[in-house]
Amino acid sequence: MLDTLSFNPGMPPLMTGAELAEMMRYSGVTSAFRHSLKMLGITPVPGRNDIYDPLLVRHRLNVAQGMVPPASGASGVANADKPLSKTQQRRNRNGKK
Repeated sequence: MLDTLSFNPGMPPLMTGAELAEMMRYSGVTSAFRHSLKMLGITPVPGRNDIYDPLLVRHRLNVAQGMVPPASGASGVANADKPLSKTQQRRNRNGKK
């Protein structure tokens, strides 16, 4: 893991894309790995292309496994009074915004 505690003790440790790929049992940072991150909604830390927050990763994996309900207002979540349009359903299926 990238040691961020040494220069910022208030921040949790971060991980690189290679470390995350290894933890998720991928051979490396491949297109399949990037596609799975996109489908799960896991994004890198803003301004850093290859650094990930392990708390966000764990939360997104818990949501994907149904262990935690998704946050209100998250994309792909239909409101009780307003169902998603066909276009939005297709975008969610294809992993686009």
